[in-house]
Amino acid sequence: MSVSLFGGTTPLVAAWLVDRTGNQMMPAYYLMGASLIGIVSVIALRETAGKPLPGSGPSVGTHAEALAVLRQASKRVNVKKAYLAVVKERA
Repeated sequence: MSVSLFGGTTPLVAAWLVDRTGNQMMPAYYLMGASLIGIVSVIALRETAGKPLPGSGPSVGTHAEALAVLRQASKRVNVKKAYLAVVKERA
């Protein structure tokens, strides 16, 4: 969406800026401002490499670890009751 909003309107905005100011360098200033916004955005982002994403399932390294995660999950949720509740809602 941002590409269509900013990329598609850039020639129009650049022509308007030159027309309003009479300064042929206004498109360059416009691009510098957009670049500054991008740089600030990138600096403000937190690094998420090596961390699970919010809402994603657990990641495991071994088969035994996967089994342990499944055992813990099955203790928390009664799968049969959950399945029957879904079937009952759809009926």
